[in-house]
Amino acid sequence: MDGTSLAAAELLATLAVTLAAAGRLDRLAVPSCDGAEPARREPTPGEAHVLGAAIAGWLWMLWLGLSARPLFATVAALVTLGVFVLISRVKYAYLREPLVFSDLGFLSTLIRHPALFYIGLGTAAGLGVAVVLLAGVIVAWSRMEPRILGEAAQAGVLAAALLVAAAVPMLAGWIAGLLPALSRQLLDMPADRFVATQGLAVSLVAGFALWRRDGLRQDGGRQAVGASATLPRQGGDHRAVIVLQSESFADLRRSGVALALPHVDRLRRRALAHGRLEVSCYGAYTHRSEVEMLTGVAFARQRMDRFDPYLRPQRLAQASLAHTLGASGWRTLFLHPHDARFFRRDRAIPCLGFARFLDEKAFAPDDRFGPYVGDIAVGRRIVEEIESAGAAGEALFLMAVTMEAHDPYGAGRLAGIDDPVAQYARHTANADAMLGAVAAALDALTERSLLVFYGDHAPILPGHEGLADDRATDYLVLECGWAAAKASERPASARSPAAINALLRSRLAAGRHADGGAGMEGESATTSMIRSTMEK
Repeated sequence: MDGTSLAAAELLATLAVTLAAAGRLDRLAVPSCDGAEPARREPTPGEAHVLGAAIAGWLWMLWLGLSARPLFATVAALVTLGVFVLISRVKYAYLREPLVFSDLGFLSTLIRHPALFYIGLGTAAGLGVAVVLLAGVIVAWSRMEPRILGEAAQAGVLAAALLVAAAVPMLAGWIAGLLPALSRQLLDMPADRFVATQGLAVSLVAGFALWRRDGLRQDGGRQAVGASATLPRQGGDHRAVIVLQSESFADLRRSGVALALPHVDRLRRRALAHGRLEVSCYGAYTHRSEVEMLTGVAFARQRMDRFDPYLRPQRLAQASLAHTLGASGWRTLFLHPHDARFFRRDRAIPCLGFARFLDEKAFAPDDRFGPYVGDIAVGRRIVEEIESAGAAGEALFLMAVTMEAHDPYGAGRLAGIDDPVAQYARHTANADAMLGAVAAALDALTERSLLVFYGDHAPILPGHEGLADDRATDYLVLECGWAAAKASERPASARSPAAINALLRSRLAAGRHADGGAGMEGESATTSMIRSTMEK
């Protein structure tokens, strides 16, 4: 066998090893059993095997083009895939969700706010050491394994790999059209199931292709609400709607945690509705809950945008309550006392209909409680905005997304309190005080108004890992104001953020003619109006 035949045999052998090993490695991104219910695995479509082989082959070709060494290309391709699998398993350990395609857009956010991703100085130093060691291994390997490709062949292979990478975004619609079974799974299954079924790399590429296809529709990706709820101009009988999304709030007294929540307990007795809130996330992804509450488009109906709705907020803009009320003459304000660039809110919030966005720059250093701006300061600013809108004779829609209780918890977070559970209890006490202050202001300063208070997701709290299996938080919906009928205590009811949005719309549309009930009659009508928003 001559040298050319030997080289060809080596290339084929290393490619075959890459394809076989990658297929097994790719399905390790979700633990088969982690002490909780293992991710259920559905039959893997044939499309997944074909796409998985194509991805593994492309990785091998890329590294071959960079090194001209086939054995190195095999090891490098598997290491590359293994790094993604490891990241996915780490994410799953914290959030009970594997890596999804939209997570790849968080790199700049991770660099700006590493602590929010549990990357401390020790972890960063360890990653730096690993990169240096890896570079040393690559240099040593290049000296041990001889080149098998000439310079021209190497350049051709590398050019082909780069051309394929550049073509994928442009051909995404066509690629997604070739993957009907994978597309159905991506839309119908939770992330842990479709990653376990398809494999990580397959789900990343197929998910991106389907997401891109949705955005390449002839309407430019915008799904207008054809018959959005018509609401009274300048609020009718209601002069304010305040939505308080409280960071990591959940009434953990049901789990044996001692919390002092006097205002929650008092206001629950007069609430239009209260109970458990069925959210789509655990420990993170605040914007998923906020966008469902704001638009009324249920998480499952947002297609591939559901994992990061602020990548393309224009697809949900027409469904936004802020957009509807702003068009009716309301003053619209979004308040989030953190970096406005996080989750790209600086671009998404104006798109969703808010005329003003107050971020952390609107607060003084003394307003912080622990690492973040405190809820007491947020409540004080909300009261000022209620007063300002009232003085101007304008109806106010304000959505506040708090930050104080954001993890991680542990020693050094709060002076004199090192126990994570005690820290959480202190933060929830401040959230409760914020709620009480805002409710009192609405009762005193408005004739009729609506107030929503809820937790975006359960906290990642040491010693309470079981919260990952019971993701529901808690909510209250109140009618406030000196002319509002104070409802008697109602039984708890589980709802989604979309259902609460529907309740708000129905109360606003009914005005003072509402019967005082908080049933679900308004929900079905409003839901039918927005049903087509994302499904097409």
